[in-house]
Amino acid sequence: MTSIILTIDGQSVESPAGTTILKAADAAGIYIPRMCYHPDLSPVSDVIWAKTIYQGPEKISGEKPGMKAGEEAHCNLCLVDVDGIPEPAKACLTQAEDGMVVRTGTEEVIQCRQRAISRLLAGHPHACLTCAQREGCSRTDCSANVPAEERCCILLGQCELQKVSEHVGIPNETPKYIPQNRPVIASAPLYEQDYNLCIGCLRCIRICRELHKREVLGAIWKDDRAWVGMLEPAGLEKLHCRFCSACVEVCPTGALRDKEGVSAIRRDLPLPCVGKCPAGIDIPRYVRLVAAGRQAEAIGVIRSRVPFPAILGYVCFHPCEDACRRGGIDLPVAICDLKRFAADNTADMSLPPIQKRPATGKKIAIIGSGPTGLTAAYYLNILGHQVDLFERESKPGGMLRYGIPDYRLPPQILERELKILKTPGINFHMNCHFGDEAGIDELKSQGFNAILIATGMSISKTLPIENTDLDGIYSGLEFLKSAKLSRKPRLNGQAVIIGGGNVAVDAAMTAMRLGAEPVHLFCLESRDEMPAHDREVAQAEEEGIQIHPSRGPRRFTAGDGQISGIEFMKCIRVFDEQGNFAPQFEENVTEYIGAESVIMAIGQLADPILLGCFGESVRSPAGTLETDEKYSIDAGGVFAAGDVARGPSSVVDAIADGRQVADVIDRYLKGKGLDGIESTLPDFDIPGLDVSDDVFRRSRHEPAIVDPEKRKVRFDPIRNTFSEEAAVHEAQRCLQCNLRRGITPIVLPPEPWLPLNNEAVDSVPDEEGVIQLLNDDKKTIRITGTTNMHQVLTECLENPGEAAWFIWESDLMYTKRESELIQQHLQQYGELPSGGGDDDLDDLF
Repeated sequence: MTSIILTIDGQSVESPAGTTILKAADAAGIYIPRMCYHPDLSPVSDVIWAKTIYQGPEKISGEKPGMKAGEEAHCNLCLVDVDGIPEPAKACLTQAEDGMVVRTGTEEVIQCRQRAISRLLAGHPHACLTCAQREGCSRTDCSANVPAEERCCILLGQCELQKVSEHVGIPNETPKYIPQNRPVIASAPLYEQDYNLCIGCLRCIRICRELHKREVLGAIWKDDRAWVGMLEPAGLEKLHCRFCSACVEVCPTGALRDKEGVSAIRRDLPLPCVGKCPAGIDIPRYVRLVAAGRQAEAIGVIRSRVPFPAILGYVCFHPCEDACRRGGIDLPVAICDLKRFAADNTADMSLPPIQKRPATGKKIAIIGSGPTGLTAAYYLNILGHQVDLFERESKPGGMLRYGIPDYRLPPQILERELKILKTPGINFHMNCHFGDEAGIDELKSQGFNAILIATGMSISKTLPIENTDLDGIYSGLEFLKSAKLSRKPRLNGQAVIIGGGNVAVDAAMTAMRLGAEPVHLFCLESRDEMPAHDREVAQAEEEGIQIHPSRGPRRFTAGDGQISGIEFMKCIRVFDEQGNFAPQFEENVTEYIGAESVIMAIGQLADPILLGCFGESVRSPAGTLETDEKYSIDAGGVFAAGDVARGPSSVVDAIADGRQVADVIDRYLKGKGLDGIESTLPDFDIPGLDVSDDVFRRSRHEPAIVDPEKRKVRFDPIRNTFSEEAAVHEAQRCLQCNLRRGITPIVLPPEPWLPLNNEAVDSVPDEEGVIQLLNDDKKTIRITGTTNMHQVLTECLENPGEAAWFIWESDLMYTKRESELIQQHLQQYGELPSGGGDDDLDDLF
């Protein structure tokens, strides 16, 4: 590509031919103000004025329907002085040419920009921007008694218009804002529209039309300014708005803003659904692929983060759906069921594996073949290591095989998923008891470079009351394992399950399938506090299981050595004020229930034999192995992850731990970790925004559920897998929040911070004023008023502590200004930085 060289503010800038002055300046790091311009959009002058728009119910007619917006629509903030051009030129439109000389800060340019910002602010509430007491102001209690409608909105301090205004400089002759009492639309889902705050930049219209091909918003020209509104009087839903919120992303004011309480889309955080997924799966990506009928590619996306898509599709509690923004409209997208659909519909396909790295010659021993151990083995093998799994049972899988009932995870699904581990470099050692045949020292002597303990928590807790050894009393995990292996014990009569978690619910549903009738579940927690997943509890109740919350066992009764019943007390509190488990009971309020069988499912413990292999220093009071933040037990290459380190958790948490500890172990062995694994996926396009007009009105699809009366007597799956039609229908409900994240960030004015070095400090005068010191993260750590700013900063250079940046302001009333800045910081961050005048210099850091 041909390049040109131009000069901007005395700096030689090389740029591709055909680019604008503004883009050339941005590439060179030279800031030019802008407001209507956005790098992803066509010029604002290309917008066609509508005939009418609607702001709420009000219809507003324009003066130039069908005409291009032209020069009048431009904000005129990007004006620059160009040699050979008599008038200031728009940097966003003027093409850069070889040899061109551009100046961005001449007196004429500054005055033009200030007139332009004054014109924008005349139609926008701005009293707070010109108020001498704005620092630290709450906006709610105005000491100047400015009417609320003339104050800035809640974006004060984070507003693009504010930052640009402060950079350009607000002229004193800027007119006072006169409230227009335009509509505020707060009834629509996800975001609010406040027409009082609109400055007519028209970014929202262009992003909706150009990137997302929608015709929802329009603009008219009236009374010498642009007005924005909807093209029809119907609500956003009826106009087929997809609520992708791209318009919110590009809005420079609070005219379009996310509703409070809605999962936010922020550039410094993962998307809401991805952030809630313990494994960090790229959910929007695979959902869009499912919508396009490309299940194999969808599974490739999932498998880059987890090796067992189908297992999670069947058993995950999908915390991602709790954060899904579609839930702010009607119901979340059925993310988990889509994963299951993609996995089940690619079961017979030969999917391309993730490319392995070259063999390292390193050996890793993994104790335990549950979800954490299996996941770690999968990724460590991809990273080039030999992996040996040691398992005390006869088959791998851990709780996946022995603890989750078949109606949740069919055995054929588990076997299908484990085939991915039948690959060179992964060796299984079954019926091996850690602590006997495979102790730490023995494994190290065999040449293993790292050892991972991933044994889970496989021992059921017992109750500290008498008669727990009676016939007919079972522990939860052992009961579920027996039912998995042999469909025993066969039960008759009334069964009572004690516990409020998912194991307890599964034990209750399994007991019914083994012949118990009726089945009662008693738990300490109130109904709202039950740790079991809501959907599982609902399924149990559908099958006739009776839930008795806020009850704790007092004693078991017996007849001929057999359990005959239980006496319960009312539980009035499970945890104390510090959050510690400390149940309280009304012992005089009791309830007795007869029982032919009792199943105790009150929690799990790690194997005491395993814990005994380690010193007390790494055994926690909760019965887990304590590790550092990198899963390490000691410096000798011994690691622990999954439930044995974190305590009882979900399958997706265990799988996420397995991936993370694989990354840590590889780095311990001087590898690069899992960085770049996702880049080995096939290169494919992601489908764009679905434009079907009925997407907003589509209700959530649920897979067919087996009738409770039929399912409660067998172990077949409760839920079916989506059909292809249903899966595509459901996947298209996704709002594609990821598209908002793909919008190019707007360039903001440069920060005023100076580096704390000799050159910058030498530029500060020996005057009264206030200095602010910041650390490497640009977080304020000190605000100090002083009679000599240069002297204080010079002393800081000698002993900087955490300080890396600073800003200064001359002010004869420096103590007052210091207080204002401290209050501003407190208002914004909720914590107080250090402060004080010259008398506090000894305590500066």
